[in-house]
Parts: sequence; structure tokens; C-alpha cells
Amino acid sequence: MKLNLLKKYLLVFASLLLLSAYTNNVTAQKLKYCSENVFINNPDHLQLVANIGGNHHLLTFNNNENPEIFIYNNELELQAKIRMDFKFPERSSIRFIPFATFYYICIRPPLSNKYLFWKVDPNGICTDYTAYFKNLLASQSGNIKLGFQLIPYQDHLWMVYHTALDNIEKNTVVITQTDSLLNVLFSHKVMYDFKRDEEKLQKEILMFGKYLLVLKTASSGTSLELMKVYLSTGYSITNTFSSSGYFYSQSSLSINNEDSSVTVSALMTEPRATTNPKQFVFVSRLNKILVEEATFTILKSQFKKNAGTNFLLVDAQSEWMRFKISRERNNTVYNNNNNTVYQDLTMPDSNNASTIKYINRLLESTNQENYAADARDGMQGVRFSLLNKDLKIIGDSLVSNTKDSYTIIPDQFIRFKVKQKEYMLLGQQFVKKSRGLLMVNTNDAGQLIYTDVRVMDKNNHLLSKAQIIPQKGIIIPFTRKLEAGLVKITME
Repeated sequence: MKLNLLKKYLLVFASLLLLSAYTNNVTAQKLKYCSENVFINNPDHLQLVANIGGNHHLLTFNNNENPEIFIYNNELELQAKIRMDFKFPERSSIRFIPFATFYYICIRPPLSNKYLFWKVDPNGICTDYTAYFKNLLASQSGNIKLGFQLIPYQDHLWMVYHTALDNIEKNTVVITQTDSLLNVLFSHKVMYDFKRDEEKLQKEILMFGKYLLVLKTASSGTSLELMKVYLSTGYSITNTFSSSGYFYSQSSLSINNEDSSVTVSALMTEPRATTNPKQFVFVSRLNKILVEEATFTILKSQFKKNAGTNFLLVDAQSEWMRFKISRERNNTVYNNNNNTVYQDLTMPDSNNASTIKYINRLLESTNQENYAADARDGMQGVRFSLLNKDLKIIGDSLVSNTKDSYTIIPDQFIRFKVKQKEYMLLGQQFVKKSRGLLMVNTNDAGQLIYTDVRVMDKNNHLLSKAQIIPQKGIIIPFTRKLEAGLVKITME
């Protein structure tokens, strides 16, 4: 028993030593916890809506009870507790649509086409917009087929959805703008080639007023195609990557705002009927007209030495990409019926961050890849890789996780950018239920830097619910027993 315990602590020491070897220039950061935690009593839903007129709202939802809003100011001082004037329907889904000085809450009860729609200002004053939203839905009901996304852009609410699903050769995206009372002001359609019998949609990214990026697979998942469709003309350009039989999955897109280049990546699985087929990572970087700026690369060693997850950053200008080794055979992931959902991605305005405005809003639709949960994942290594503009690995390290001793939790992470520098936070689990956060970024010399963020180790920091403070840092909700609070990490 003592020998096994000694081995565990030696592995902990080795992992920490590996990280410290790469931490020559520790990232300057400032941590600030809220002045007061709040009692939440295990809510069915907990959500943070940050940067609303200088305030941050922590919301709790319990089935068949009135939702509560805890309001913190910019210094994380508790200002008020507000109880909303309606009961939260049991098992309902929730969407939050934030603007600079207010936000909408969209609630859909299960097995129902009726919604609750509320507007909330910085001081927690709630206004019922359900009737207005009902009229908006009625105006679009003839076109909406599979659901919609609500996106704030330039102080207007936009509804985006697919239509014309009976067209087996084309895909159509509808973009609808509303006024302050949710009346339709403008509607636009963009159409692109899409063979429903042969192709699978992987991702869509909508750059308002500019273009639509579409990533799809074909040829039974062995071909990856990137398409750029200009909104004003409908003209499109494409680039296709055929894999000679390898199956693409976990595909990803990253846009560089500086030069409008695009990084495309995906997991590649060999076409072999075995329980453990070889898996590689495909990466390509293209310019704004989708011409490769460097020859694409296939990384073959990302999952060696018991690595289960690979975090990848290209040229320190794109965003971190994550690849998780798939335990499914060949193209099982690809063959999933595409249950399409939408996620709003926000790109802060680097020129005027204080106004909390945005230069772009991205709409990403993605097939939900069904990764089987595996108890061994916590013991698999996590690899961090940095590539240069030519897609050559210039930084690479593997952290070996050890059960019950020192574990990076690769499913708990968030990416954010401050002053054109990319950061990533990951959850950590130590011995005796002690938790931490690991920050990964690059220094001016282009090296990977690892920093242990000195958070309160008994708190459960909810990275999946964290919110970005444009050009400053990040704010994270946490729970501890029956209480919750906020912590702000500011980059200096």
C-alpha cells in the first residue's frame, strides 16, 4: 500500500516538474473573488450573464419555482437579489441572449411550441416579452423547420435558421433582423450547394454582412470540404481535402481576424475494422480566398504514449483546438444522424473593448459527436502542441494524468483572448478533493507557458459557464456546498 502511494506522488511530482520546466515567464494575472457568496440550494440550472451595464448576474432556476437573480457590480460586490415574476416550467430548456445593457431569457417547456420570453436590465428589472416573441415566431413559422438561433448583433436581435429542407441539392440559411419590440425589419437568404444524400454538414460560421463559412464531409466521411459563400452575391469558393479512405471527425474551424485566414482541422481515423484504429490530426491553414498558405500537415504522434486528448494551437493567433481520441470504430461518429444545434461565438472589438461591442457575431452549427464516457479518460495523458505558420510543431508537451493524485480534466476548459493573445483554462483535480485551474498560453518567444492559477481549491469552478470580459480576462461562477459565487481573472 505504501509503495503504491509513493508511486502516485512520484507521478504527481513528475507531472508538476514537466509543467514547471516550460514555465519560464509566468503570466501576470489578478484574481478577485466576490465579496459575498449566495445560498442556492442545488438549483436545477445555474447561469452567469456577465457585462450587463457594468453588472454581472448570477441566475438560479428550480423547477416550478420563481427564478432568482443575484446582482454583482464590477467589483464583485453583491448589490441585490431579485425574484422573477413567473414559475420555471419543469424540465424546460433555456437560452440567454446578452446585449450591452440588457439580456433576453428564452424558455421553452418540454414537448411544447410555446415559449416564455423575458427582458432583464442591469438592475434586474424584468419585462415580459412573451407576446412580442410569439408574434415573431408566427411571422417565420412558414419557414422554420428544425429550430433557430437568436443572436445579438449591432444592438439588434437576429433570428437565424435553415429552411427549404426538401431541396436535395441546396441548403438555405435565413437571417432575420428585428427591432426593439421584435418586429421584423430585414430578412435575407443565402443558399449554397449541399447534396443531402451524399454530404454531412459539420459546421457553419456566419460573419454578418460578409460571408458564410461551411464545413462539410462527403464520400462516406473521407472527404472534407470548406466553402465560403459571400452574402451579398451568393458567389462561393471551395477547397476540398480527400483522405484516401481515412474518416474525418471532430472537425474544427478557426478564423484569424488579422488577415481573415482560416485554420481547418479534424481527427482522421484509419479505415480498419479494429477496436483501436490509428488516429491522426489533420491541419490546414488557408488565406481569405481559401488557398493554402502552407502545405497541409497530418500529425501522427498526437495520441502516442497514452495520450487521450490533444490541445492544438496554430501560430498563437488562432484559437485552441481540442481533439479527443475516439473509441468508436471507423466512421461511427460520422454516421450519427445530425442533430443540429447552434452556438453563438463572440469576437470582441479590440479597438473599443470598454463599450462591450462586437465586430462580428458567428453562428456555428455542428453535428453533436457522441463520445462514449470512459472511466480511463481521467488517467490518460493530455498533450499540448504549438504549431508555427508552416504547420510545424515548435512546442509539445505531454502531461501524464494519474488517478486520485494529479489530473487535468480535458473536458473542462475555456478559451479566451486578451490583447491578441490566446489563453486557455483547464480544470484540475488533486488529492483529497482539492481542485485547481491550469492556464496555458504562449510567451513573446513563441513558447508554451503553463501557470497554476491560485484559486480556492475547495471551490468547484464552473468553466463551462464562464464569461469573457472583452480584452481583460474572464469571470467564472463557482459552487461550494449549497453556496455559489464569482471569481474574476484579469490579465495584466
